[in-house]
Amino acid sequence: MNLKIVAISVLIAVLFVSSIIGTISYYNALLNSKHSKIASLNNEIAGQSNEIANLTSQVTHINAEDANLTTHLGVVEDPNKTESPVTLTNDALFIKGIVVNTGNLTAYNAGLKVVAYSANGTLEINMTVPLVHGEAVYAGSDPYYGDVIDFGTDNATQALASELDSFVGSDSLKLWSLGGGQTAPVNINILHEGIVTKWTVTPVWTNTA
Repeated sequence: MNLKIVAISVLIAVLFVSSIIGTISYYNALLNSKHSKIASLNNEIAGQSNEIANLTSQVTHINAEDANLTTHLGVVEDPNKTESPVTLTNDALFIKGIVVNTGNLTAYNAGLKVVAYSANGTLEINMTVPLVHGEAVYAGSDPYYGDVIDFGTDNATQALASELDSFVGSDSLKLWSLGGGQTAPVNINILHEGIVTKWTVTPVWTNTA
């Protein structure tokens, strides 16, 4: 074989092998760089996950410190309410039980949002009543409910409620506060027109006065 041809063949082989080695080295370096970036991103993700977990824990702690009202109530429609010394043709939605502030902070403007409908879907009650004027009294281990507090849904029923109730200021809808861990007994009538068959009673409050 001609030596010149052999030399050229060897040179081509060397260049080919060098090219392959160079390509492999390039892609190895690129792969290592990608692996390094992936590892860096994984570390960053892990760090952000820890930060999110920490923030979630802080939010949970803050929420635990907030006011939180829970209810244990019985609600019944009392048709053709009669209460000495006044006999009424109006019905009354009777609500009795307790409201507990399970949070640590004070629940300001605490009350019960009462919405009730007649059988044909007419809205008969839509009002917020206070928690027995903020009283939280216990007789031993049981809450002392005291006398029934009457409220009206309009001027006429509110006037009747005032006649029924000897409690001074019972016609006031002023909302009071309930401290963290405190319990308010609820014992109220809401006088209204018509007969209600569906209702919701939801605790409401604000975290600031």
